[in-house]
Parts: sequence; C-alpha cells; structure tokens
Amino acid sequence: MTFQTIRRLIFLCMASGAAAFAAAEADMQPQPRPAVLRESPAAAAEAYPAKKKKDTKNTAEQPQPEGQLPETAAAPESEPLVVPEAAAGQPQTEEPIPETVAAQEEAPLTIIEESAHHDAEDEAAAPEPATSPVEAALADTLPERKPLELDGVDNPMTVKYRERYLSERDRKWIIEALKRSVPYRPYIRQQLQAKQLPMILQYLPIVESYYNVNAVSSTKATGIWQFMENSMAPYLSKDSWYDDRRDPWKSTDAALAKLAWNYQQFGDWEIAIAAYNCGAGAMGKVVKNNKGKDFWYLAENNLLKTQSAQYVPKLLAMADIIENAAYYNVPDIAEADALIDGVEPEEFDYITTAGMFSLKQIAETGGIDESLISLLNPALLRKCTPARQSYQLRLPKGTAEEVGGKLKSAGTAADALIYTVKEGDTLWGISRRYGLTVADLCEINNIKEKSILRIKQKIIVPIFP
Repeated sequence: MTFQTIRRLIFLCMASGAAAFAAAEADMQPQPRPAVLRESPAAAAEAYPAKKKKDTKNTAEQPQPEGQLPETAAAPESEPLVVPEAAAGQPQTEEPIPETVAAQEEAPLTIIEESAHHDAEDEAAAPEPATSPVEAALADTLPERKPLELDGVDNPMTVKYRERYLSERDRKWIIEALKRSVPYRPYIRQQLQAKQLPMILQYLPIVESYYNVNAVSSTKATGIWQFMENSMAPYLSKDSWYDDRRDPWKSTDAALAKLAWNYQQFGDWEIAIAAYNCGAGAMGKVVKNNKGKDFWYLAENNLLKTQSAQYVPKLLAMADIIENAAYYNVPDIAEADALIDGVEPEEFDYITTAGMFSLKQIAETGGIDESLISLLNPALLRKCTPARQSYQLRLPKGTAEEVGGKLKSAGTAADALIYTVKEGDTLWGISRRYGLTVADLCEINNIKEKSILRIKQKIIVPIFP
C-alpha cells in the first residue's frame, strides 16, 4: 500500500469521525421549549403532567415527622416558567406580550400567580364582615373617647400641644397641678354649673398657672387666673395690705364673670376664651376687621398674637388628656383627677375685722392652726388684716362666733402704719420711737429679733388703742 493510499484512508476516517461527533452533539443539544408568559393551571397540567408517584404499601400507617406536612399533602415543586435562550445558531422570535401582562412585566409570571389571582377573585365575590371577631372584641375593650364642649380638639394646633403634654415631663406638671387644684376645683365646678358655663373652663387655671396660688408672671399677672392689674376692675381690689388676685375663690368669681361677659360680646366660646388672654378690646378690633370668621380662621391666618392663638389649643389639649386619660393610657393623670370625685365645695365662716390683727394672733386666740388661716386667706400680703379698714376674714366652718368673740376682748391693735427702713434703723430704735416692744414688731412682721433690716424695707408698725 502506497503512502498516498494510507493518507487517503486516514483522511476518510477523520472526516467520518467528525461527522459522527457532530451528529451525536446535535442529538444531545436540548430542544428549545416554547416561550410562556402566562399559562392557566389546566394548560400547565396538560403540558407538564405531574409524575405519578410510586405505590407503596401501608403509607397511611407510616408516622409523619412532627411539624411537616404528609407526603400526599405536600405541594409539588413547580419549575419556574422562563423564556429560554435560543439554541446556538438559531434566531430568537419574540412573542407579543398581552396587554394584561404588559403592565406587570416587572413581576415574575408563574402558574402560582394565576391560581392565586383566581382565588382572590373567588374570595372577593363572597361578602366579608366589616371587622374580624378579634378586631370587634378589641374595639369593645378600648375606652371611649369623650367629646369636648368646644370645637377643634383634633385641629393640628391642638394635636401639637396634646403630644407635648403627653410627654413624661409635662405629665408630671399636670399631675402636680391637679393635686394643687383639690381645695379650689370643687368650687369652680360648682360655679360653672350654676352659671351654665362650659365645664372645660375648670382646666384654664392649669394653662394659666398650674393652679399655683402664688404664681406671678413676668408681666406681673398674679394668682391661679393670672389677672393683670389693669384688668382687675371692677371685679377685684388690691392695696398695700392685700391682693384679691391671690384669693382663689374671689378670683374665680371674677374670672367666670369676665369670661361670661366675653361670650355675650362675641357669641363664640373659642373667641371669648382667647379674649380673656389678649383682652376684649384687642379681640374686638380683630373680629370687627374679620366679620364672620371663627377663632380657628383668625389663629391659622396669623390675625392674633401668637400667645392668644395658642391659648385655646392649649386648653383643648389639656382638657382632652384629663377627660380622656384612659383613652390616652395615662392612669397617673386619671388618678390625680379623681382626687375631687364626690368632693363637695368647702363651706366657710367669715368675720369682719376692724383694724389690724396678725394671723398668728388670730390663730392663738381662736385655737386654729395658723397655716390653715393662711391657706384660707392667701390674699393677705403681710400676714395680718389691713389696718384702718374693715376686712372680711375667711375661717373654717363653725368657728366664726368663738373667734370673733375672743378677738373683741383681746388687747390687739386697731390700726397700723407702714414704716420704710432708713440707713441706721434697727428694730430696737423703731420700737422705741413708737412706744412698742421689739417683740410686738417681730410678731406682726413675722421676723426674728436678730434680723438685720434692709434699707427701704417695709415694716408694719401697730398702733394700739
């Protein structure tokens, strides 16, 4: 055999082997599946029938592992339906996307989605209850939110202050204010009811002073109702001996009379309350220039001073929290508010003094604790009744006759003068000048004998008959 013949045989063998290898490789190439964007369950079941499970004996008797579904209930894993890549060397033909699917091209399209969609439609066809049994049970247990007498409890301005007052720090202040209100709020509630005024006004002293009888603002507004000197008349009086603004009972009568007058003027409680803050004259000008507008319009359009615009929202927020303490889950506030539950306004006796009597003297003469007399008469600035004038002194119920009789027979001062301390003055020198003892001066002025006097200090000098 020649060399050429051998080379031709080798070439033929190589050619036939390459052809066989190519044919085998073509047989092994996976056939492309048709592109599927969405198939119904029935079509999917027909195209891809589930494999039939081998029949095993006594499968029902085999215990299943805890926490797993039985084999017969397990859902067969479905192969995700995707668009396969075109076979090598074959062009890919895109199928048009239906309109209903085009809007969801971002989401994975599977048979499970299709069946879930039908299930959702079937469930939507059936009527559903408005609330589930669990939600209904919870609704029955939630405290009811009581409405307030004034509008605007859910105004954004009110909501802002409600959120602030519900903070831990402000809740403590509210609780302290409610505790301080115990001696006075039963009387305020009684007067509101008698005068047919909104009961929400009982919380106004919390906004004003946190029910602090001795509160004095930077503008010299005084007492639980924060009266200014220029707004006292004709309701209250003040001189060097007493200040009615500090008396919670007298100032309550004055504040309610003023609020009732404001309401008669404006016919709107929100505006009437805001006028208590800024003054009826100033509010009258705003209302005149904005006829027919309510408080919320005036406040939201910056037609009121900031403090007056915030005044009513503060009151509403405070009242809402106290009235609905259970709703807002603040039991400590509810407990403090309940201190006056069933408490009737306290009744008092009164005696009219003529001249100056120290509270200490009255307490010792009448057998009453001095701190109690001081609590009942907070308007007295110098711990004594006014000199050279009559004064109605408040006493515990049932004590007026005895205390009054004893004071008449006591050797007390009927008059006094106010002495201004000068440089070089001493208690001993002042007492000698007016024929008194140092003890007399110390008792009436509630100071000690070794006290050092300050220049321009005011000293009460009693004058005995």
